[in-house]
Amino acid sequence: MNREFALIEKLKKRIPRTLQGLIPIGDDAGMITLAKRTGLLVSTDAIVEGVDFRMSGTDPALIGRKALAVNLSDMAAMAARPVAFVAAAGIPKGLGERWMLRFHEGMMRLAREYQVACLGGDLSRAREFFAAVTILGEAPKAGAVLRSGARPGDWIGVTGTLGGSILRHHYAFRPRVEEALFLRRHARLGGMIDISDGFLQDLEHVLRASRCGACLDLEEIPVSSDAMALARGDSPRALEHALTDGEDFELLFTVRPGDRKTLERLWPRAFPNLRLSWMGRVTKGRAVVRWQCGGRPMRAPKIKQKGFSHF
Repeated sequence: MNREFALIEKLKKRIPRTLQGLIPIGDDAGMITLAKRTGLLVSTDAIVEGVDFRMSGTDPALIGRKALAVNLSDMAAMAARPVAFVAAAGIPKGLGERWMLRFHEGMMRLAREYQVACLGGDLSRAREFFAAVTILGEAPKAGAVLRSGARPGDWIGVTGTLGGSILRHHYAFRPRVEEALFLRRHARLGGMIDISDGFLQDLEHVLRASRCGACLDLEEIPVSSDAMALARGDSPRALEHALTDGEDFELLFTVRPGDRKTLERLWPRAFPNLRLSWMGRVTKGRAVVRWQCGGRPMRAPKIKQKGFSHF
């Protein structure tokens, strides 16, 4: 048996039968069942060495975890429940089997936590390491939450805190799957997205898709302690990190005006350790962000760029 097939066999044996599909891994495709009238959502995301992570000094289990976590976050952004995934990896020459087993361990630990089945995948040689995951999820019967659903008057909400993810958060973040399902149950969601490329840039995606603008309150931006640490206590720089750093993987969403109080009442009981912030309102007009502070209009904060770019 060649090295590729031997490694695949080792990885396959490490996946519990309960986390495999209806067809054991080894065929050309896997299979799952979905409830009647339930929509199937499919998303894919890749992480690449030097762009999304550094191999030097990083536990391979954290990289494996991230490969799956970013895809779980995509399901959360649609208020969908993830059910299964397939994974492919490009392995550079000289990368040991032990590294790959540790990578796989981190991925499967997260799969067990979120109860998503692994249906198999593929391995190949590559100049630099990369991992690509395709994930399947169940859409709610009422349909998935889209970016295009925001309406003038909606409140703009955000889970958690923002900025400074490069210090630790981009490996350790929790995909907000349960939080998104909670929001779907208890509020009329407008538009929603996970913050992967920076708050301002991802908000712009929602506004453009919804053909609306926004008015944000500078005092309500939930700046993280990591953003403050990265800025060395410089508040304007910390604010810039919160607005533009990528890979926060928090939920950015809008809700109808009457649902804010409901969420403020229920959220602390459901997620006592997770902050919920109201950043402003959706407005009529072009996809432009206006700013205020203490109810008074103000100039936009000075920033170098709106968010992260992969190119």
